[in-house]
Amino acid sequence: MEKQMTLTANASIMRKCSDIVKKAAGLLGVPQQRLRRYYSAVLGTEVDPARARAITEAQLAFFAVTLPADYPLALRVLACVWFVTAARKLKGKN
Repeated sequence: MEKQMTLTANASIMRKCSDIVKKAAGLLGVPQQRLRRYYSAVLGTEVDPARARAITEAQLAFFAVTLPADYPLALRVLACVWFVTAARKLKGKN
């Protein structure tokens, strides 16, 4: 009998943890949804979540190339490669 009570308690704890994780995942997805809607409004076409991620990655890569002034040459080259790769990935999403 005690084992059944423990399993029931563990199941309810797991259910609560699952609810918390689902709620946190929903909250973390809000900025992505807002960016997707913003990109859709700016571009005038519906942007799917994968393309919105590709646009955001290309923007981050561009800033990694342009903003830092004191990066070593190797990091600058890596940032340039990242930007070119992200831009090609974005071009493929069209």
